Amino acid sequence: MGSRRRIAAFVAGLVLTVVHAAAAQRGDDPPPSKPAERLVYADFEGAEGGKAVSSRGGTVSLTSYQESDVHKTTVKGVQGTNAPELVRVKPDDPNHLAKFDFAIMAPNNWAGAGIEIKGQADADGKTPPDDVTGFKKITFQLYAKGAETIRVEAISRGHGADLQQGYPQMSFKAKPGLNTYEVALKALVQPGWVDVKVDPKKILQKLTALSIAVYCGGDPQAGQCRPTEGMLIVDNIVFEK
Repeated sequence: MGSRRRIAAFVAGLVLTVVHAAAAQRGDDPPPSKPAERLVYADFEGAEGGKAVSSRGGTVSLTSYQESDVHKTTVKGVQGTNAPELVRVKPDDPNHLAKFDFAIMAPNNWAGAGIEIKGQADADGKTPPDDVTGFKKITFQLYAKGAETIRVEAISRGHGADLQQGYPQMSFKAKPGLNTYEVALKALVQPGWVDVKVDPKKILQKLTALSIAVYCGGDPQAGQCRPTEGMLIVDNIVFEK
């Protein structure tokens, strides 16, 4: 009988010890990680095959469009590709920026040239989306020559929010020199002429790319298109809270 009591006491003590140990282990678990305060979308410090990529390996490409196919907009980056050049402000400065040259022809009622940055490298034939609704703004550095009006556009493709045109966007006037700009996410809206309306939040929940472009025509802010040659330099595109 005494032996049974000792065994029962030992088992009870063992169970108690295990429970306390498990409780202690749960108490020692690290607290859940806080959402990141910023997302470095593209700092142009990486390249693959001589072409710029975003901070997480997404492709970076040049885009152009125009009303008249006879008077086409041209863009020039790395020779023989549609990728921007990686340049430095000074020869001894390790920081890289993305740069391209453009030429807009006339007559055109609307035309533009830009850089499109995918947030992540493609997987299984499409770009993984980012939910950036937890951030409040996009900051970036930009230098524009021969460009008056710049457009920032949020894009989603392949995840149920595709649009042919007219993604949420914001336009602003470029200042002389290399400057830091801020674009509030709540300021990204579709242009008034778009027929297919979508909640901008839906795009920002499944963001696959950002576009930064110079353009003319299409709205009063941009002004009329005229023959223009220039360049655009972009760096340090970051989502911030």
